[in-house]
Amino acid sequence: MPARPSPQRTLVYFGHVPAEGAGSAIIVYRHLQRFAAAGWQVRVVADWGQEHLLATCVAHGWPTMTLSHRRRFWPPLNPDRRLSRACRAWLWGGEVRAWLGATKPSAVFTYLSAFSDMLSIAAVGFARRYRLPLATIIHDDARDFLKDPGEGRRAHDRRQWIVESSTRAWFASPGLAESFQLDTSVAGVLPPIPEGAAAAPLPDAATSATTAPLLVYAGNYWPPQLPVLAALARTTAQAGGRFLSVLKENPEHLAYLSVHHVAHRPPFARNTEALDYFRAHAAAMVVSYAPTSDDMPWTRTSFPSKLIEYCHLGLPLVIVAPADTAIVRWARERAFPDVFDPADQAGFAGYVARLQDPAFRRHRAEISLSFARGEFDPAFIQQQLSDSLTSHV
Repeated sequence: MPARPSPQRTLVYFGHVPAEGAGSAIIVYRHLQRFAAAGWQVRVVADWGQEHLLATCVAHGWPTMTLSHRRRFWPPLNPDRRLSRACRAWLWGGEVRAWLGATKPSAVFTYLSAFSDMLSIAAVGFARRYRLPLATIIHDDARDFLKDPGEGRRAHDRRQWIVESSTRAWFASPGLAESFQLDTSVAGVLPPIPEGAAAAPLPDAATSATTAPLLVYAGNYWPPQLPVLAALARTTAQAGGRFLSVLKENPEHLAYLSVHHVAHRPPFARNTEALDYFRAHAAAMVVSYAPTSDDMPWTRTSFPSKLIEYCHLGLPLVIVAPADTAIVRWARERAFPDVFDPADQAGFAGYVARLQDPAFRRHRAEISLSFARGEFDPAFIQQQLSDSLTSHV
């Protein structure tokens, strides 16, 4: 007898609406695309008021729903009270199951944001009520974004409940995982999944000898980073290179960069367009933070998705960050060669000068590609996430 075809699996996702762009939305988008390509049916549960953000889901044919804020006869929600939270999570779970109708869910996936945890609370309720495996991704420590210690403690307590209720909780760095109390069978480290772009052509001697190397900083930024970018641009020029910042439009910040002679261009409409541009024009990509981790506390445990992205370009990478950040700890553990403290402009100048040597650039490009083929391989990252769900289906 011919083997029966395996039934199609259905993944129910709770969290930020998947979309092109930066941050968690595009990370989630890449994971869901790969689940769909592997034959999963994808269903998306969004927060109330997010209907206008669902265009990407509609384009892919992923059915969506938005949770109810309140229903008649539902008790009020106090998310900081364990019983109230569990009750509302259970009710939300029933609401999602009613929406699915005849579709049988197989697994649950959620992105646990540093700024909102309601959808992840709902994911816990749905997974518990219907005994489904739940994979949770966490990229940031919410306490780093809250000025009030009491509010930070309550936010962390809610997130502790969510991750300990998960089948598998995936953290962006070992340091972030250590900030939660979890068994090693639950806690894992999963870097943000990259686009997986093709590598740039290797530099030739003639081009390198006649063209000043272009170093590019691109992505999200915070105001404390601007003085560092200005210093890097000045040092780059003095060392015979060019520096380009690709940042969101902010008149005040762009005026600051202009005064300090930092070349700038606006972000690209699509991430793939940005990668194509960097591949064609950049000699090296810069991952840079503020002068101290106190200026950006989340950098101690958060891992920059852009570094992972840039490894796939096959371009040299240079890290400019304080020693107590997650990215510098990662680099030191792997003997990554080009790491500088923001105050070490002399070291950075030497790096820029060496970029004019094509042999140096080829060697550093190969280092980037070795990470792209290893721990930052998007297929490998996706497989770990998928396995954490299918091993329990």
